[in-house]
This record gives sequence, C-alpha cells and structure tokens, in this order.
Amino acid sequence: MQPLTFDSEAPALRDLARRGYSHNYNLTGAQLADSSLDLHLYPGRFRVREVHRFEGASNPDDMCVVYAIVSDSGVKGVLIDAYGSCADSQTTELMRQLVLTPCASH
Repeated sequence: MQPLTFDSEAPALRDLARRGYSHNYNLTGAQLADSSLDLHLYPGRFRVREVHRFEGASNPDDMCVVYAIVSDSGVKGVLIDAYGSCADSQTTELMRQLVLTPCASH
C-alpha cells in the first residue's frame, strides 16, 4: 500500500477525519489528553499510525507535523506540532519514544 501524501495540513486533516481520526489530542505533561472525552494516555496506551510533515511555502515558521494516533481503546485522533526551530521539545521527545506501527483498521 502506498503511503498517503498531502500538499498541506488541511487536506491531511480532512482525510484523517474522514477515516475516523476525529479527536484532537494535546500534550499534557508526559501524556496525551483529549479533554472532550476526559481521556489521558501515557506512552504504551496509544500508537502513532501515520506521520505527515509540512513545510511552509513562504515562511519556515509554518512547518508542522501531524500525528495520526489510536488509543488502546480504539479512540482515533490527531496531534499537531510544529517542527524545526519552533517545535515543542516535549512533544518531539514523546513522539521519539514511540515505535511507529503499520496502519491497521480499527
């Protein structure tokens, strides 16, 4: 299966939402959180299924990365972070600790 590629963040987010990645995760300390579900996930309780990186066409500060994440209970969502000089070092380190797993249906 060919990996999906997108020209920008917006089409990637629309496609992920279409495929069920409808929740927005935020990093809170060493865990991912979705306040709409009162869900808190430590590493080992979720998997990164896809990573999409985007570079700003005219501004290097527009660089971001979109992580498609599935919790151990099957909740699908996304985490968006800057990368490069504007990256959140805590998010980058947490994502670095995880092992990417192949895409699978949930």
